[in-house]
Amino acid sequence: MRNTALICFVILALAVSLQAQTEAGTVQFSLFYGINHHMESGSVEDFVSGYNHFPVMPSHSPTNFGGSFAYFIMPWLGFEYDMRVTGRTELLLTDPSDGDTLTIQTPKHLSISLSVLLEPLKGRISPYVMLGGGIDRIPDVDETYTTSMGYEVIMDSPSENDRLDILVQGGAGVNALVYSYFGIRADVRYMVIFADPYKVRSLNATLGPVSYT
Repeated sequence: MRNTALICFVILALAVSLQAQTEAGTVQFSLFYGINHHMESGSVEDFVSGYNHFPVMPSHSPTNFGGSFAYFIMPWLGFEYDMRVTGRTELLLTDPSDGDTLTIQTPKHLSISLSVLLEPLKGRISPYVMLGGGIDRIPDVDETYTTSMGYEVIMDSPSENDRLDILVQGGAGVNALVYSYFGIRADVRYMVIFADPYKVRSLNATLGPVSYT
């Protein structure tokens, strides 16, 4: 996962060099850091003895970071290539049959997407909306935990196909320029990852520098 994230940032860094060669108003590059709030998924009705003892995934809020490169084909219309890594966080799961609990670390995952950007008001303050989709991938990691009652739980890594899921996203934000070619970007987007067996819904809020010409 770390090597994949490094490669992605190298690609984004190379994209920055294109700014000096493009016409003003056509290229945007940004880096960001923020919170990815995952909403609760699953239900106690999904409990299956010997198979699914912890059917509910509580809401949790790991950090995420990444970068994006956008090209505007019109002053107000562009396409954005976005990559973001969501970190791990501790999560407490509960067995609804006997109250046994299990503390785990959620897996890291990498999201790559392509979105349409609509930015109708160009200026020092430039609001925008976006809509797009892409893929989300989790690493191949097997982990072993022990419940509060002393039972060992082995969480096997999903198969290769199950580690890669489709995502869709939509949101809005604002670019606030401090200088002619540099400013701050605030972005909020709602994301749905079509994972198995549950869809993963999350709300991303990020902030970071933007270079916008």
